Amino acid sequence: MPNILIHAAEDTTIQWASGGFLILLAVLALAWLVLFIAAMFSILRSANYGAGGKAIWILISFGLPLLGPIAWFLFGRNSTV
Repeated sequence: MPNILIHAAEDTTIQWASGGFLILLAVLALAWLVLFIAAMFSILRSANYGAGGKAIWILISFGLPLLGPIAWFLFGRNSTV
């Protein structure tokens, strides 16, 4: 009988842990989506780049979905091509 209670407690822990992981994953995905969309708007509105420079940054952002937007905000936003 005590064996059954131990297994039931383990199952509850696993369910809570997986639920917490899903919430964390959803928050990270939402943060990435906001970063990506903000980078796209920032690239398109940038006065420092012509159409070719903007196209390159958009291709970089789509090709490297996490690193591209981060690179834009760190290096590309204030430079010119």
